[in-house]
Amino acid sequence: MNLFRRLFKGNDIKSEDEVRKLNEQLPADEQFAMNFTKNGGRFIYCTTEIQVQEVFRHILKELGVYVKMSSNASHTIKTMFEEHTPLFTADIETSNVYLTDCEYLITTLGGIMLSSHQLRHKNINELPEIFIVFAKTSQMVRDIPEGMRGIKNKYPQQFPTGLITLQSFTDDPEKNSINHYGTSSKRTYLILLEDLPIDK
Repeated sequence: MNLFRRLFKGNDIKSEDEVRKLNEQLPADEQFAMNFTKNGGRFIYCTTEIQVQEVFRHILKELGVYVKMSSNASHTIKTMFEEHTPLFTADIETSNVYLTDCEYLITTLGGIMLSSHQLRHKNINELPEIFIVFAKTSQMVRDIPEGMRGIKNKYPQQFPTGLITLQSFTDDPEKNSINHYGTSSKRTYLILLEDLPIDK
């Protein structure tokens, strides 16, 4: 299937029972992808950094001519998207797209765990409505408790604040699940780079 067509195609799963049955049989990465797209997210899997750049350019084209982007300015983001520096602004309030990495991807929820390192000590509602998240397959964990343990190990000296697991990725209130009622929602594109050995 065409790489970019997979990113923008709709979800074909029709019932919660079908989702549950498929989830039980899927490996972690496929389970995450299915749950994430079911939650309204747009997902693309990449095996090389060159592919990441191709996908990023395609997303920018999809978003339109006027893109003013802010980011969490992490080393990962600066390094991976250095060639797109002219698009960036330090002023979050005037930006319309937010580019960030994340702490973990929660496979059973299809959610993205973020902390103050990604949110820049802001409430998520203060950030642009469109998120582009860059992550790697090694950041996948089964559930929130496993993610919390990982964060404790990652930041033994200073535990980050503002932890949130974003799991509603559409700005259409009619499409938001009742399970996500009252939670923040962002139109989200996830670029996932494979960084683990692939079984032959």
